[in-house]
Amino acid sequence: MLTKLSVDKKIMKNIDYSIIFSMIFIIASGIISIGAATLAFSQGNLQRLIFQSLFFIISMAIFFLIIFIDYNIIGGYYKILYSISIILLIAVLLFGSVRNNAKAWLGVGPLGIQPSEFAKLATIITIAKVLEDIENINTFKNLSKIAIIALIPMALIQLQPDTGTNLIFAMTILGMIFVAGLDLRFIYWTAIAGLTSFIAVWKLNILKEYQKNRILVFLKPEMDKLGAGYNAYLAKIAVGSGKFFGIGLFNSGLTDGKFIPEAHTDFIFCVFAEKFGFIGVLLLLLAYLNISLKGLYIAKNSKDRFGRFLVIGILSMFVFQILQNIGMDIGLMPITGIPLPFMSYGGSSLLTNVISIALIVNVGMRKQKINF
Repeated sequence: MLTKLSVDKKIMKNIDYSIIFSMIFIIASGIISIGAATLAFSQGNLQRLIFQSLFFIISMAIFFLIIFIDYNIIGGYYKILYSISIILLIAVLLFGSVRNNAKAWLGVGPLGIQPSEFAKLATIITIAKVLEDIENINTFKNLSKIAIIALIPMALIQLQPDTGTNLIFAMTILGMIFVAGLDLRFIYWTAIAGLTSFIAVWKLNILKEYQKNRILVFLKPEMDKLGAGYNAYLAKIAVGSGKFFGIGLFNSGLTDGKFIPEAHTDFIFCVFAEKFGFIGVLLLLLAYLNISLKGLYIAKNSKDRFGRFLVIGILSMFVFQILQNIGMDIGLMPITGIPLPFMSYGGSSLLTNVISIALIVNVGMRKQKINF
C-alpha cells in the first residue's frame, strides 16, 4: 500500500497542469458562448447551457478517472473498444435519428449520443497499437492493415452521411502514419489520387447539391450571400464586429438567436469572437496552442511507441478540427460542419475531447519508467 502511494506521488509530479487549465478555460469559454448564442442570458433559454454544463461535470469526473489508469492498460483493450465503436456505428444506421440531414445519433432528443465521436478515439487507439509493432510502415501489407482499420468506420460514417467527420479521420490517420515514417512519395500519390477522385465525384454528381454549393461559395463567397453563402458571409462580419475588445457578452449582435444558424455548434467561434474580440480570441488561441505544443513535447518524450502514436493521433485530430472550424468562420476554409473542440455544443463531442486530453496527460505522467 505504501509502495502504491509512493508511486502515485511520483506520477502526480509529472502532470502538466497547464494542459488541464487550458482545457477548462476553453470549455468555460464554449459554455459562455453557447449561452450567448442560444439566448440563455437574455431570454432564459437555459436547456442547452445546462446540458453542456452537466456534460462538462461528467467529463471532468471521467477525466480524473482516466489519468489514474495506465494508458497501456487502456490500450490493451483496443480490440474491444474498436469493436464496440463499429457496433454503435451499425446501430445508428439501423435505429438512429436524423438531424441536419444525417442519421448520426442514437437516442431521443438531448439524451442522444453521436457514436462517430467515440469511433474517432477508438480508431486512434487501435491504429496506435498496430503501429507500435510496425518497424517499416512503407510496405503494402502494413499500409493495407492501417487502411482496413480506418476504412471500416469511415464507410459506416459515410452512410450517415457525415463527410466532415471522415475528413477528420483521414487527416488524423495521415498524421499518425507520417510520424511512423511514411515515405513522402506515398503522400504525393495519395494527393494526386484524392484530387482525381474529387474531380470524378464532382463530374459524376455524387456530391449532394448543398455540398457542391459549400465548395462553390468558398471559392466565390459573393455568389450567393442570401443563400448557400449566408452563414459564411455573416460569420465573417460577426468575427470582424468584435474588433479589439468585443461587443460584450450581454450586448446583442449577429450571433444572438437565429441570425446565424447553428451558431452554438458549427459557428461557435464567431460567437466568441464577436463577444470578446481580438483579446478574447488571442487568449483562446494561446490555450489551444499550449495544449498542442505540450502534447508534442509529451509525444516526443513518451516512454514507448504506443504512447507516442496515441498522442500524435489525438493532436492530429485536434489541430485539423481547430484549423478547419476557425478557418471556415473567417472564410479561409469551406463550411463542413466540423465542430470546434471543447467549444461547440454537444455532449458526445465534449466527452470524447476531454477523454482524449486525459490520455495525453496520462502519457505525460508516465513518461519515465518508475523503478521500485
